[in-house]
Amino acid sequence: MRPIYEQIGVGPSLRSTYEACGIATLSIISIPNITLPARRPPSATLPFQDTPGTSTAHLTHQWLDLYDRGSKIFPGISAVSSLANLYALWALRDSPTPAPDIFGSSWFTCYLLAAGVTMSIAPFTVMVMKETNAKLKAHAKRDDAAGAEGTEGMVVSPQEKAKRAREDSQVLGLLQHWSQLNLIRAALPLVGAGIGFYAAVSSWIFP
Repeated sequence: MRPIYEQIGVGPSLRSTYEACGIATLSIISIPNITLPARRPPSATLPFQDTPGTSTAHLTHQWLDLYDRGSKIFPGISAVSSLANLYALWALRDSPTPAPDIFGSSWFTCYLLAAGVTMSIAPFTVMVMKETNAKLKAHAKRDDAAGAEGTEGMVVSPQEKAKRAREDSQVLGLLQHWSQLNLIRAALPLVGAGIGFYAAVSSWIFP
C-alpha cells in the first residue's frame, strides 16, 4: 500500500478541479442566464447583446445572491485542498526521491506552489475584483434603506433620477466585466490542481 501522503496527493487536485468548475459555471452559465432577454431570439446571440428580461435592480440582486453563496462554498474548498497539499509538503520534506525537474527537484516548492496558487483566489478577489464587486453590491443594495423605511417609490429629484439612470446603464457592463474576471479566477485553482496532480502522479511513477 502506498504511503498516506501519496494516497491523499490526488485528493487536493480533485477538490481544486471541482472548485474551478464551480467558479467558472457562474460566468459560463449563471450570468448569461440571468441576463437573458424576455424572449429568446430564434438564433442564439452572445450574452449581454440584448436587453435583459428583468430590471437592473433584479439583476444585481440575483448576482449578489450568487456571490454570497459562492463566498460561503469556494473558500472552504480552497482551504481544504491547500491544507492537504501542505500535508504532502510536510510528509515529503525528507524524501530521498527528487521532485520533477520542473519544480527544481524540490517537493517543498512543488506542493507550496500548488497550495499558494489554489489559495490565490482570495487575494485575487480582494485586489482585482474589489471595485467591480463594490459597484454591483452598491447597486443591489441601493433601495434597501428606502424599502426598510417605507419611502421606496417616493418622488426623487431630476439629479437623483439621472444618477440612478447612469448607474442602471452600467450594470450590464459591470456584469460582463465581473464574468470575465471570474473566469480568470476560476483558472487559479485549476492550475493548482494541475501542479498537485502532476506531483502526485510523479511520486507514484518515480518511487
